Amino acid sequence: MRNTPSINTYSSKTTAIMMAVCLAMAAVICFGQIQGSTMLLIVIMALFLLVIALACYFRLAFAVLLFFLPWSPLIKVGLGQISFYTIALLSACLIYCFMQGFSLRIFQIVLPAVIISLTLIGKALQSNSIANNYLCFAALLVFFPCLTRDDSGSIDFWTLTVFFSVGIITAAFTAQQVVVYSNIAKYITVESYLKITRLSGFYGDPNFYAAHITACLAGVQLLLCYERDKTKQIVLTLLAVLLFYCGLLSASKMFIFTAALQFLIWIPALMKSQEYGSGRLRLIVGLLCAGAFILSSEAFRSLFRIIDNRFVYASDISELTTGRTELWKRYFYELTHNPLLLLFGEGFSAATLNNKASHNTIIQSFFQFGITGVPFIAAWMYSELRSIIERHMHMKPKWEYILLIVAGVAFPWMSLDIMFFDEFFLLPAYAVFSVVFVSGKSGRFRLPGERGLNTVGAK
Repeated sequence: MRNTPSINTYSSKTTAIMMAVCLAMAAVICFGQIQGSTMLLIVIMALFLLVIALACYFRLAFAVLLFFLPWSPLIKVGLGQISFYTIALLSACLIYCFMQGFSLRIFQIVLPAVIISLTLIGKALQSNSIANNYLCFAALLVFFPCLTRDDSGSIDFWTLTVFFSVGIITAAFTAQQVVVYSNIAKYITVESYLKITRLSGFYGDPNFYAAHITACLAGVQLLLCYERDKTKQIVLTLLAVLLFYCGLLSASKMFIFTAALQFLIWIPALMKSQEYGSGRLRLIVGLLCAGAFILSSEAFRSLFRIIDNRFVYASDISELTTGRTELWKRYFYELTHNPLLLLFGEGFSAATLNNKASHNTIIQSFFQFGITGVPFIAAWMYSELRSIIERHMHMKPKWEYILLIVAGVAFPWMSLDIMFFDEFFLLPAYAVFSVVFVSGKSGRFRLPGERGLNTVGAK
């Protein structure tokens, strides 16, 4: 039925070529945005969709999508228009669905149907219209599990993490260089006040930008717990240092809290995972050298001073959370004093309370779906993530590794409204892939036909 080559056809060279294609595509997107020509950008967006189709052909779609996630605000024809990244994500899901013979599982039909019905009731009660983001969300509820379905083939968690890391790092440093061009500068937010400067790559919100980094950093930390190859340990350590630097650029208090929590979990886990001998000693020495570089580098020290200023100006809990505690109280009050809103929510609509977002995904879920819809959203998420690991249910991952990835992925959501973004689908799947990785002795999990950067012995 499938026309794609057998899994054994691919080698690490194929994946390396795909990485080169991604880097070239990112450069082309930047060039198009700098030029600002609508026709040129339309051609480039079409080329981007072809790259995603090629990634689907080689079963590398998820890794490529992670690479372009930090670039997604730039992947559009004009400011304020829909991102072609979302179109590419939905297209990849449909291509995988086609390759799987349009085989949908029961939860992909039943749960989305219930959620759509309840959200339509919420929209009717709150007089909200049906927008494009709602239609995309509904479609992804049905087809996103096709992208992550575990039926054949294999992929290394190394591949996902390297693609994600390179995407974050290149986007962050590129944004710093191209901000001088007026056409592309409108996609780059630089917050500067008092003695504080906050950068966020191509993302308008430093906290969303930092949420990518904490998730990816957790993946790098997990890989370091298991990696024995000297060269790969060096690569992972370098990626960790660069990711940490990019996170500091955001001057995000959320990033500092999350990164601190991750390191508190990771250090004991790292000591337990490494065997005694030269391997452990080499890794410890490498990490100490990386730490010494961070502490001695003027580039890092200047960022630490900015972070220190952010905390100095926070005199109470409200200022420490940048007013989030007050917002949470207002949302809680509104939900508890508006029975219809509490029951059905806003129906997944671009509505906020007094034009202020809740800055908390749990609160946002009740505000959008109500107490009738939240259980079905939770059931869909559970079913989607369980479908990834169902062939590995006999494996028992260590709790500290699960805690590490949950800290990196989910903890930032407590200060962000994530549900209207593609991260709502991609990052939980990335987290579960990491759990499967640490659950298996070989550090591998199965995904439709994909190959990893560290796959050996392929023909």
